[in-house]
Amino acid sequence: MMNTIINTRNYSLSGNVRSEIEDRFDKLEKYLWDDSKATVTVIGEKNQLKKVEISLKIKNNILRSEVADYDIRTAIDKALDKIEKQLLKHRKKLQVKSPDSIRYESADFDMQSEPSRIVRNKRFELQPMSAEEACFQLELLEHTFYVFTNEESGNINVVYKREDGDYGLIEPLETE
Repeated sequence: MMNTIINTRNYSLSGNVRSEIEDRFDKLEKYLWDDSKATVTVIGEKNQLKKVEISLKIKNNILRSEVADYDIRTAIDKALDKIEKQLLKHRKKLQVKSPDSIRYESADFDMQSEPSRIVRNKRFELQPMSAEEACFQLELLEHTFYVFTNEESGNINVVYKREDGDYGLIEPLETE
């Protein structure tokens, strides 16, 4: 059975809603191995916009969706639909990348579909700068992300523009 963790912040889920989430993930299990892990986080307050964030970890791959709605069930359904679409879309790629990540006994997909390919290659020198400077560069270039060397850590980082208009920062973890 897949490990499903349901977290809430400023919102209390009823037992019915929790079981609906678990039931939806049970239906996805036919595509996953037992060590897959799903994390569902519900953020919001009563009578306000609720945000549902779902992360599905399959071996070394992560699928993620984030949806906001005033109705909690609608937000959960939309977020789970996004995860399911990602799973169905990427299962062939995930199989090639990590052969043990997706089950194929019950999977039907079009073998004629074109694999993704790299159509352009860019090379550029990474500049040491702060994350704030990288956000400024991102805006100047009008891109959705910007790769830079973090002047504090010396690591390669990425800043990106979020759907809510704010910025995100991706920092690598040290591996042992």
